[in-house]
Amino acid sequence: MSECYDVFLGNLAVGKVYADRQGLYCRFRCRCHVAGGSICSLSVLCANEEIHLGIPVPAGDAFVLETRIPVKRLPEGEFRFVLLPRHRELEGKFIPLSPQEPFAYLSRLKDAYLEKRDGSIGIVIPEDGKP
Repeated sequence: MSECYDVFLGNLAVGKVYADRQGLYCRFRCRCHVAGGSICSLSVLCANEEIHLGIPVPAGDAFVLETRIPVKRLPEGEFRFVLLPRHRELEGKFIPLSPQEPFAYLSRLKDAYLEKRDGSIGIVIPEDGKP
């Protein structure tokens, strides 16, 4: 199995991903062009699942990523490769952390991530229904 797919940033095709089956793994090689050099992560969408593949790194005039994941982690169906902003700031609520105050959002930490904004360290919790 060796296939080539487009990589999308929004609705714009910005690169290619080559997928090769290697035994129990699938190897992905991505080369894309991102304007402004913003940090994005590459994900594959398939059967209503999103699988994070990694962050492409600068290499000459493009961004590249090479990774492999077990075939059993990939759902059956048509793949769509997308670049997503590394931190989707506008899609979540920033809660500053303070050692003196209790943290009221423990049940929502599963999809949260740590971020530093305006000199404060806090947790960003995605809006309801968004990863």
